[in-house]
Amino acid sequence: MARRWRAFTLMELLTVISIIGILAAILTPMIGSAVNSAKKSKARRGLQQIAMAYVSFSTKGFASELNTCKKANEWAAALAKHEEMNVASMFILSDDYLVEAEHKLVPKTVVLMKNGTWVINQDFEKFPLSIVVIAGVASRSPSSTTPIAYTRGLDNDSGKWRASNGSNGGVYGEEGGFIVFLDGHVEFYANLTDEKNMLMNYYTGEKTSKISEAVNYGARALSWTGIDWEAAKN
Repeated sequence: MARRWRAFTLMELLTVISIIGILAAILTPMIGSAVNSAKKSKARRGLQQIAMAYVSFSTKGFASELNTCKKANEWAAALAKHEEMNVASMFILSDDYLVEAEHKLVPKTVVLMKNGTWVINQDFEKFPLSIVVIAGVASRSPSSTTPIAYTRGLDNDSGKWRASNGSNGGVYGEEGGFIVFLDGHVEFYANLTDEKNMLMNYYTGEKTSKISEAVNYGARALSWTGIDWEAAKN
């Protein structure tokens, strides 16, 4: 007896395709959101480790080495030489548009050992960093309100993160960015202009939307391109 096969009707196929389409429309944003959340969690952990290394570095009396740096890359190298935090990905985030634009391998290390001496990795030295660091922070600064680093793109004058374009645009665009404080806690800010998001003026204790006013005079923000701003007396 011949075996009979039952084929799907056109209506059944269209129904299945419609269901798959609906599921894809529901799941795709959820997957994208989960991936972005995971990337931000990794960035947060990296910033926390930078803060811990910085505190350890400072208590050992090496802070003067950081204060003479002129770029974030140099600052990271000075830290890596002493604190065994020789991981470039702490300063180079995978979802940074500048990293994608480089079209070359991301360096794995910040410094390399040559002839018994630590030297900055040449691949890291000129690579666009996702993190802006603050050099020259006073040793007795309030730990919970003094910023020491933040994700690139924060405009000091406007208190907002810039769009993702140019050499110093926002890593997360105008969505906002992370700021890490001296005590190691990290927060994501949409901006610094809303009263609830404002920082604390280093000297007056009043709220401010300028990150340069949250640190002592003479402190400098260093990006991969050089000095972004220097805190000055009002």
